[in-house]
Amino acid sequence: LFVKPRSPRLPEPLPEATLLIAAYNEEAIVASKMVNCRQLDYPADKLRLVWITDGSNDNTNERLKEYPEVTVLYQPRRQGKTAALNRALPYVNTPYVIFTDANTMLNKGAIKEIIRQFSDPQVGCVAGEKRVEIQAEQGATAGEGIYWKYESALKQLDSRLYSAVGAAGELFAIRRELYEEMPADTLLDDFILSLHIVMRGYTIAYCADAYAVENGSADMHEEEKRKVRIAAGGLQSVWRLRALLNPLRYGMFSFQYIS
Repeated sequence: LFVKPRSPRLPEPLPEATLLIAAYNEEAIVASKMVNCRQLDYPADKLRLVWITDGSNDNTNERLKEYPEVTVLYQPRRQGKTAALNRALPYVNTPYVIFTDANTMLNKGAIKEIIRQFSDPQVGCVAGEKRVEIQAEQGATAGEGIYWKYESALKQLDSRLYSAVGAAGELFAIRRELYEEMPADTLLDDFILSLHIVMRGYTIAYCADAYAVENGSADMHEEEKRKVRIAAGGLQSVWRLRALLNPLRYGMFSFQYIS
């Protein structure tokens, strides 16, 4: 595909950003996630760390008390990830918000690479790369890692042509003012949120230099549950985003979306 890739410059001074970490009963991963957060190459006074832990009934919140730089948003009632994000965003007042999960680890330069993409005023959302690390005992789901390499290549090409088509919740970012509250029953919050931003005239930049690493599903049963949820969410999304099927309104992006 003979289209020049974007090469935006890192803004100076660096803007403030919020890393929003969604977690439910993640006591076992808090320590390693916080080590990862502290290793990120971004000024500590410019990066706010916010965990939203709604419904957690293990020791996640107790573990987070050990980290004074963390803001914890918690309510006892568990209403799902989409409802948690809707509840968290009013507390975010930085110009950029970066979404990630507690069980994914980011590369050291991820935040800077994401912020770099926002130097283009047309970019409303930045999709990071998802990488799946397969352990020996997870051979049943080894194909997941291969699939995401293929998916990443497609997203890179889409971004060069016009816009990536959606973002993965493991790592993506938006301009704070573009956040739209989503119905609480939304299954694929990352996909719906990112494409609503495209519908407002912005593009999604794909940034392979910012990536999140997670382990594959523990077994085929867990993988089946995940796939069922994704399939159901895909059908829900096609209906809720049906306006994108109109090429007279969305032009090249409609072609990409239908493809």
